[in-house]
Amino acid sequence: HELLQNWTMAVKRGYRENPFHNWFHAFSVFQMCYSQLCRSPSIVEKLTQLDVFGLLIACLCHDIDHPGVTNSFLVDSENALALRFNDISVLENHHASLATELMRREDTAIAIGLAQASRKKLRGIIIRCILDTDMAHHSTMCRKLQCLKKLEDKQLVMGACIHSSDLSAQVLPWDTACKWEEKISAEFVAQAHEERKAGRTPAPFMDFQIVDMKQRSKLQRDFIDFVLIPLWNPYTELAPELRSCYRNLVKNRQCYSTRMRTGDGPL
Repeated sequence: HELLQNWTMAVKRGYRENPFHNWFHAFSVFQMCYSQLCRSPSIVEKLTQLDVFGLLIACLCHDIDHPGVTNSFLVDSENALALRFNDISVLENHHASLATELMRREDTAIAIGLAQASRKKLRGIIIRCILDTDMAHHSTMCRKLQCLKKLEDKQLVMGACIHSSDLSAQVLPWDTACKWEEKISAEFVAQAHEERKAGRTPAPFMDFQIVDMKQRSKLQRDFIDFVLIPLWNPYTELAPELRSCYRNLVKNRQCYSTRMRTGDGPL
């Protein structure tokens, strides 16, 4: 119990005080993943206990030490992390490295009771799952899910579980979803400010005023249309126990459409 408590607190300390990519986001992703495993036999029946252990560890650690900017920002600014990881899945490699490093520390070695072969396998599960959260793989994962009639490939199951959990803020009830939208908007605006200071042009989805509720709502509705629905629709058709998440997403899309017209909503 002491090792688990030490590990949990070490992970929490590893997160920065970003508006969105913080400890609360990490725990939300962990909680959503756990909920999926509890609710969906079509997911959990494909996994061993070691798979589940690694997947949950990956969820809690998947954004550890996130600097509040994107991979593109780090690559364009020639950040030390981008140079270390050769511009490939920069943040995800960093998060995975820190996650597995924690597992090796004597006071946070929560897998110490496993045989060496199992610890090695666990490390691989954690790394692969965290790397699967890179948005660069999103379209490929969506296409794979759309072509399936049944969830069978274990790594795809774990990847889809953590990736959908990472992108689950807008499948939550509206009162919670709109608060997460406010937080990611604040983080985007801060990055856009840094981009302009460096003489670069921010990405269009980050280039807005935080008080412009209509534009924020349009951007979030577009994100739902072009990113979230292509993931959550086929995924929850394959795991029908989670279909209520998709229905919430569709309801929230309508809320953003309404807010886009009226401009009314929480700041």
